[in-house]
Amino acid sequence: MKDAVKSRLLLIFHPAGVFFALAAFTAAALPWLWLLSLEDPRLAHARLGLFGFAGTAICGYVLTAQKAWTGRQPPMPALFMAALALGARLTSLGFPRDLWPLMLLSLPVALMIPWPVFQARRWDKVPLAMVPLMLVAAEAWLLDRPDLAGLLPVAIATLVFIIGGRFVPSFVTEARRRRGLGALERPPLWLGSALLGAGLLQEGILGTLALIAAMLWVVVHSLDGLRLGQANRMLCLGYAGLVPGVLAIAAARSGMVPQLVELHGLTMATIGPMILAVAARVTMRRPAGAELQPRRRHWGGLGLVFCAAVARVLAELPGQTPLWLTVAGIGWSAAWMLFLTAHLPALLKPAPFPVLSAMRYEAREPS
Repeated sequence: MKDAVKSRLLLIFHPAGVFFALAAFTAAALPWLWLLSLEDPRLAHARLGLFGFAGTAICGYVLTAQKAWTGRQPPMPALFMAALALGARLTSLGFPRDLWPLMLLSLPVALMIPWPVFQARRWDKVPLAMVPLMLVAAEAWLLDRPDLAGLLPVAIATLVFIIGGRFVPSFVTEARRRRGLGALERPPLWLGSALLGAGLLQEGILGTLALIAAMLWVVVHSLDGLRLGQANRMLCLGYAGLVPGVLAIAAARSGMVPQLVELHGLTMATIGPMILAVAARVTMRRPAGAELQPRRRHWGGLGLVFCAAVARVLAELPGQTPLWLTVAGIGWSAAWMLFLTAHLPALLKPAPFPVLSAMRYEAREPS
């Protein structure tokens, strides 16, 4: 067992190590971007949040998943790909209207991610492997139409709905199997996706009812995991962040809250918790013969993300003090700094296996 651990690459050379670290650093810096003298701070904030934070985390997840799908390494080392991603973020601050940082730095990373999937002919995984390339196209589109920036959080939250709707039930099913419990019959993903799509595309009462049904779909898929171990509880709570996000969409449509409530509900209460809940699995405790156990810092980070989301929403409501804006920024940054206190020391240790889950009993290495 010890020889097998020593033979593994350090976590810093693994996509889940370096990409999740970069995403967390970006998230921690995000609230304070407004303090810089930028040509267009609103556009810079949107790009750094949607593509620097969420996009980098998605790349880290897809790179980790494609290795499990194909058994192949990406054509470029993970550390080099992360350096390109970091370069894209930094140059986008200095050249906010230029397309060349995307084409020169972000596009190569996005192209390398699906390449092993094509080589292995895993056509069923191609749509997910193409997501990073879609994000590059979306960022290029944002440069041409910055007035439509409000649509992108909805699109990324939809990705959270679909991607999470695949792997959350798989982790929950594995946890039930470990406990000798039978599989539960749940509404299929296509039904939840159809309800969410109908709710987003349809205005009025029918659209609101479809959004409510999509929220119930998320709740049904989250409740069972709350009692199947701490790691699954954290994952399901992160996935349940879709509920306040979708509620914010419905409330903004009806005029009950400002549009910025919807924006920050989706980014901070939906995208943020899901990314943290997944990324934290890399550095959770791994007791022999047991499931993953989140650290206190992981729980503290998740709680701070949700609290920061509440404070940010309050800051947009009429009659509220601007102090909520500062509270939201401090809470959000503190959450990701807590995450980094667990993640950074692990970068110089061998990457765990499997990276995002505890080892299955029948596949456990001999001790």
